[in-house]
Amino acid sequence: MAKTIDDYLHELPALVCRLKPNLLLYDRERRARRLKYPPARWAHPPKDFPPAHRHPHLELCIALSGRCPFLLGERRHTLRRGHVVVLSPEAFHCELAADRCGPYRLLWVSCHPTEAHLFVQDHLGRRIFNQDAPRVNLKKFAEAYQSVREIDYELWAAQLGAFRRVQGLLLGLCGLFERAVGAAARARPPARDEAVQRRRVERAVEYVRDHFSEPLDLQEVAVHVGVSAGYLSALFTRTLGRSFTDYLASCRLEEAERLLAQPSLSVKEVAVRVGIQNPLYFSRLFRKHTGFSPSQFRNAK
Repeated sequence: MAKTIDDYLHELPALVCRLKPNLLLYDRERRARRLKYPPARWAHPPKDFPPAHRHPHLELCIALSGRCPFLLGERRHTLRRGHVVVLSPEAFHCELAADRCGPYRLLWVSCHPTEAHLFVQDHLGRRIFNQDAPRVNLKKFAEAYQSVREIDYELWAAQLGAFRRVQGLLLGLCGLFERAVGAAARARPPARDEAVQRRRVERAVEYVRDHFSEPLDLQEVAVHVGVSAGYLSALFTRTLGRSFTDYLASCRLEEAERLLAQPSLSVKEVAVRVGIQNPLYFSRLFRKHTGFSPSQFRNAK
């Protein structure tokens, strides 16, 4: 029987109690923030694997099993069971599953001011990931963000007793997550409704993939699926763990990276071909998601 998020959360208290300072990884120097753009190794990994990236929000990564090569800031680490990575906002990071590593599992916790997203990254080996790995989105859950902010501050300040303080905060998070995930499970709709919702999201995703090169908005996709725009937006976030806008942008930027490899196309032409009429907005969006401007990305190729 496949494990659920609950099963993985039950493992965390024991891992946190056995945590040692050398298993707690943090880019305290934050050198990555001062980089104009990441080294080519980060931006152009082997085929079919994402580049190093950064987010404006806080994240935690807990290694559950296996060995995962991992870039944090400018340093390469190998995550094993029990490692905990604390990611400050805008810290560059990347899993290096493309480095011929074996299977591994990581629990990712993405913390925003009012919500948190938990998902298991289940690498099966040979750069193949389990697409059915469990995930859960917790709305109106500011407690997690506050706790991770305190962890980030304690590691940054590095005052006496910081490690024990961080360990205590991590244990508190375990309890918060178990309670919140249990409440979310009790509020979950019946299985039949879940199947209907999944089919609606699949139809929406298919429509976006087929029409992202055209001017496209949430309302048009909602009409195609047969639901309201507000309902589809909430369904998208709950099912995929990302907003409709983020998913549309990722489709467009994935195609833009492919088109930028063609020297005959200008940046403006690439923007238009992926459905973005404003080249300045396209450049800002591209840099936000990749750390490069379109021209830098093309030159690095």
